[in-house]
Amino acid sequence: MTAGVAKHIVLGMAGHIDHGKTSIVKALTGIDTDRLKEEKERGMTTDLGFAFLGDEIAIIDVPGHEKFVKTMVAGVNTVDIALLVVAADDGVMPQTREHLEILRLLQVPLGLIALNKIDLADNEWLEMVKSDLRALVRGTFLEDAPIVPISAVTGKGIEELKREIRERARLVQQRRDKGVFRMPIDRVFTIKGFGTVVAGTVLGGSIKVDDSVELLPHGKTVRVRGLQVHDHSVTESSVGLRTAINLMGVEKELIERGDVLVQPGFFKPTSMVDAKFAYLSGEKTKLENRTRIRFHVGTTEVIGRVILLEGDVLQPGAEGFVQVHFEKPIIADAGDRFVVRSYSPVRTIGGGSILDVHPEKHKRFQQEVLQRLSQLDKGDPKQLVMEQILRSAHSFLSIAELAKLASVPPDACRKQLDGLQQQGNVVQLEDDAWYGASHLNNLKLRIIELLGKLHGENPLKLGFPASEIHSRLKPAVERKLFDHGCALLQVEKQVDVHGDRLSLRSHSIQLSSEHKVIKEKIERALTASLLMPPGQREITAGLGKDAEKLFSLMIEAGDAVRLEQDIVMHRSAIEKAKQEIAKMLATKHQAGLGEIREYLGITRKYALPLLLYLDSVGFTEREGDVRRLRRPT
Repeated sequence: MTAGVAKHIVLGMAGHIDHGKTSIVKALTGIDTDRLKEEKERGMTTDLGFAFLGDEIAIIDVPGHEKFVKTMVAGVNTVDIALLVVAADDGVMPQTREHLEILRLLQVPLGLIALNKIDLADNEWLEMVKSDLRALVRGTFLEDAPIVPISAVTGKGIEELKREIRERARLVQQRRDKGVFRMPIDRVFTIKGFGTVVAGTVLGGSIKVDDSVELLPHGKTVRVRGLQVHDHSVTESSVGLRTAINLMGVEKELIERGDVLVQPGFFKPTSMVDAKFAYLSGEKTKLENRTRIRFHVGTTEVIGRVILLEGDVLQPGAEGFVQVHFEKPIIADAGDRFVVRSYSPVRTIGGGSILDVHPEKHKRFQQEVLQRLSQLDKGDPKQLVMEQILRSAHSFLSIAELAKLASVPPDACRKQLDGLQQQGNVVQLEDDAWYGASHLNNLKLRIIELLGKLHGENPLKLGFPASEIHSRLKPAVERKLFDHGCALLQVEKQVDVHGDRLSLRSHSIQLSSEHKVIKEKIERALTASLLMPPGQREITAGLGKDAEKLFSLMIEAGDAVRLEQDIVMHRSAIEKAKQEIAKMLATKHQAGLGEIREYLGITRKYALPLLLYLDSVGFTEREGDVRRLRRPT
């Protein structure tokens, strides 16, 4: 590798049809990127083509014809360096301008200009074309870029162009990496004996052979059978690399350009995004709210509508915050650049940056919404971290998870969390478990409201199983988080915990005179024959519709203990049994079921469930066929 050249650079070709982009790629690399039969017959590139300049630089050749601009956007969205090609005999043409606008909107950081076909123009004409080019790129990222005169046919200037490309490659900055794998697909094909292959540029994270990845928006999990980078088989690929992936578990026909391979669990389709949008100054008319557009992000093109959040129109050359609603879901991430083209007639009209991938549907002219989007647009790290906290209402997050989601280094993430905690915006539930304070307050409120509703519907119940409350909470939260909320409510004396049951501290059961009479009858029936009481169904028969509820209330309150489905003993019976068994085992030390049954004077029907209960509460312990009093531990 040439010393000083950054690794894994993507160079994107741009320029008008027939200005020689494909010929230049072939002159630079020896590779003809017109691989399709249609391309050979028509003499133009209709799809993305790829070649490699050494081991460090991948070159993407894109179509120049106006109808294929959407394909060009798919290719240029991942480039580090742009090579704008202009033919000396034609000069600046309409697609030259449009491609330059797309490069600018996508914020391609570096570039240079190739003035091709110099063998077809005299010096005076060449100087005029150079002057036109300088005027064209003034105020853009190409303003100070070199214009390299070349001829792809004769080879003149090709070596100088290679040197200039490598000089630019040295200036390429390392890509921002969230550490989560994502690769928009721009090619899909099959190879005999291998099956389905997809290609694209890895935008984040890494991928290895045998990894399982998710194909979105289909939601299908597939396995990586093989990987190639720069036409070489590898075991791993990472951010910034042009990568071909041989997939198992999916047919080619299911996949199309615009689909995305991702690390499972981190991305999901979205039907709208919040964004900062710039409307090109060259437009002749103002952009109206709800204008139908073509939205290009990554390798995806989708029809949508632009909702202007700050006004009814956007003037040419202006920019503003928008929400874009799509006609079919897309996969994207905050920070992704996009290009907007008019619906009909089709032309590039603007572009910008995605700020929020899963926003709520906004009302227009909302100051708090605009303020939040402004903070996101500025890349405020505290706001970026807070956004992810607010998105996670169902579970708490670790610093490592937050750092990935917010694209903030872990140390900086911790610093922002400390500040947010001091402001009362986040809470630390465990050593590394962070949650939004507003979400926690809302969770506690929902628990209280649900308990209140259940108490109202069930006035004769003392409390409700925690698992039932958790399962009925909507929207759902993780059980561990729910338990934290309940513990806090108990500390705050708003909720009481009775074993595994919850009730409001303010709740009390008020029995009517009729209910009191029924409860007394149940209690008399249970205590009339303490250790061999009638069954529950026998006791409640004929006592009215609320008898079963009152029976359950006595069990919840601890006045009675259910031993089996239809066997319930009064608490005084349980205490009497404990006293008698303790007296028996004080001298005998151990006894079998039959001995204990005879000592208590009860049948096996009652003795067995009684002893199983006493085992479960730690009063007795069983060893083989005998029981003894449990020894203190």
